[in-house]
Formats: sequence, C-alpha cells, structure tokens
Amino acid sequence: MMCHLNITSPEEFIYFSSIKKIQVLGSAGNLGIYPGHLQLLSFIKSGILYVLDQNNKMNYIYLSGGIIEIQPETINILTGIIYKILKLDQKSIIKIEYIIKKKIKNSFIEHKKKLLQTLPYELSKINSSNILKI
Repeated sequence: MMCHLNITSPEEFIYFSSIKKIQVLGSAGNLGIYPGHLQLLSFIKSGILYVLDQNNKMNYIYLSGGIIEIQPETINILTGIIYKILKLDQKSIIKIEYIIKKKIKNSFIEHKKKLLQTLPYELSKINSSNILKI
C-alpha cells in the first residue's frame, strides 16, 4: 500500500507520488506514518522529515515547522521553509546549513532566532542511525 505526500510552502511545492513511510517531529514527539494511517491533524516542529519512497530510497527534507494533515491515502504538510537535502557528506551539510540559514533570515517566519539556533542540531541528526526501518 502506498500514499501520496504533498509538502507546500509559500515558495515551493514538493510531491511524492508514492511513499512507504515518513517520520516527522510532531508537537508531542516523533510521528511514524504509514499508508492507511488514521486521520490526524497536528502541528509539527522544525527539523528533518524522513521520507521512504516507493524505491526504498530515503529522502531528507528540512521543514521549518508547520501543520500536517494525514488521510489514509494522502499526507499534506504546510510549512514556511522546505529544503530537500540531496547529499549527506560533511561538505554538503555545511553548504545546506548556510542555504537554510539564508532562507530563514529572508523569510517572514516569526521565530527566526530559535530556528537558527536549532538548525545545526537538526542537521547533525541525519546519519545512518536515523534511517527508517520497515
């Protein structure tokens, strides 16, 4: 069973036609969401969204917090800033941190200072121990 994932910000839209699982930091802790999940509407915190796609490829996306709506066949995320992380080597992570900091500073988000302070920690969590297990 697969479901669709839509991630929307004022500047960008990311769409996955078929995913197997996502993991995101909800207001009360980590949410592991599979296709067929019960309906849910929740706030999400800033951090890394882990997406396991139909090809068993792990995708990493930085989100600046927001709202998640879960339906059995569709997951919608509304956020202020999206940044898809394509490479996980140290040099790329440093570059990604710079780009995301610039996006935060140029945005209309209220809690910029907090996002800028937590960004290095969130990026440091991306490692092999965080890969979703099926």
